[in-house]
Amino acid sequence: MNEPYTEKLNNMIWNKLTPLCFLLASCCGKFYNFKGANIPPDIKNFSVEIFKNEAEVVNPELANAMTEKLKTKFQQQTSLGLVQNNGDYSFTSIINEYRVEPASLSPGQGTAQNKFSISVQVDFKCAKYPEKDFSKSYANFRNFDASEQFSAVEKNFAEEIADNIIQQIFADVALDW
Repeated sequence: MNEPYTEKLNNMIWNKLTPLCFLLASCCGKFYNFKGANIPPDIKNFSVEIFKNEAEVVNPELANAMTEKLKTKFQQQTSLGLVQNNGDYSFTSIINEYRVEPASLSPGQGTAQNKFSISVQVDFKCAKYPEKDFSKSYANFRNFDASEQFSAVEKNFAEEIADNIIQQIFADVALDW
């Protein structure tokens, strides 16, 4: 292509797409903020009950850790304020699985890998938009070599799994496209 034609084409594209981009940005601005959340503007706050731990095996730190991770995620990624009770968004959650089990077997040697999994049941309520309410189970896991002691990997894996579950919850609530 010759230079004048390319420059003319670029100007034409720029002149047509720029207004379209601004139009889309203004329309999306109704529910989208620059922190990445898609939350109606009349939702101002949220509340999180302390996670209940009803798993067969209980990690005594996990319920508080997951509660704080959920609070922090919404405080850092949205403009919502945290309230003690009855938030516009409210969360009630139960840790119902904290388990280690064989993941794969090695011929003649027994277990090659173990699977560490955490599962959480979340009840989400939105007082102003009850159609957004849901009750959903979230789970995640990490495999590790069977020769490793679970106590050596537990803390890091529990944190990784909890972070992943919190991200899934956040996506379902705040990134509701």
